[in-house]
Amino acid sequence: MSCGRAAGAVSDLTYIPVGANFAYLYVIMDAFSRKIVGWSLQKTLHAQGALNALKMALSARKDISKPLIHHSDRSVQYCSWAYVQRLRQANATISMTESGDPNENAMAERVLRSLKDDCKLARGFSSFSAAEEAVEKAINAYNTVRPHASLNYLTPHQMHQRKRKPKLRRGAAAMVPL
Repeated sequence: MSCGRAAGAVSDLTYIPVGANFAYLYVIMDAFSRKIVGWSLQKTLHAQGALNALKMALSARKDISKPLIHHSDRSVQYCSWAYVQRLRQANATISMTESGDPNENAMAERVLRSLKDDCKLARGFSSFSAAEEAVEKAINAYNTVRPHASLNYLTPHQMHQRKRKPKLRRGAAAMVPL
């Protein structure tokens, strides 16, 4: 078995309280650097929000010649025809959870919890525009201000900029930045 390097992305969505309703935050995170590379805040749960986040993430890819593995849960947004077609156009390998267990998408669940708890997005907002502004600030802070122990205390942005080649076990695949 040969060693391969693939870019990995994890995705999920969460609810953000806005007035008496919710907005829906779709996020795509680079699995290597933990950097949020695509996001979209929408007023509905339609697949367009997931597709907007995917388009942002794909446009930010560093090296489109490297294979891409895209992981998500089985939400209808990620199974939609348009979303799957866009992944196929990008020659991405599609990975999905086998059950409804959030542990099968733990990286994405963790970043959403950080945004909601640490960056205070769960507190609720009076308007969609206020929520959108707060989400943008939270994602910027998550990517550029907050160091991660799992990244040797670098920020996701700093790790994303690195061009290091991780040491591999024999036969193992490595993640590289998107």
